[in-house]
Amino acid sequence: MRVFGCRKFSRLNSERSDRELTPREVAFMFRHRMACEPCSEHESQGSIALNMLRAESFEVEASPMFEERVIRKLRVHTTRESLRYWSPAVAGAFIAGLAVVAAMQIITRSSQLPHVRLPGGEARRITISAPTLDRNIDATRLR
Repeated sequence: MRVFGCRKFSRLNSERSDRELTPREVAFMFRHRMACEPCSEHESQGSIALNMLRAESFEVEASPMFEERVIRKLRVHTTRESLRYWSPAVAGAFIAGLAVVAAMQIITRSSQLPHVRLPGGEARRITISAPTLDRNIDATRLR
């Protein structure tokens, strides 16, 4: 959502690197930053890019790969801060947690099951009989 004063915010954001802003301008920027998400995001991305440029060492002759390196670093930085980057790790941790809970449930329930001990260590097959159908059912209803 764009808020009134975005152009002024953008202008002041650019000017603050050239001059010191007045307290009134600083207060305006603070209020606008709290109210306008796009301007706040744009300001933070600009600060990140500017800090990366300052941290990069400059050679006498500009390297043709310089721009690509800066853009790549910016993309890596913004990607690592996004939820999309961390979502596989979060999903994996969630699944591992579910597996641990399921294993604990199986262990606690297996200790509660009755143990049938037969003499001589013989195994016995337990058979469950299926319910039988009533033999007096009318044959016409089955068709």
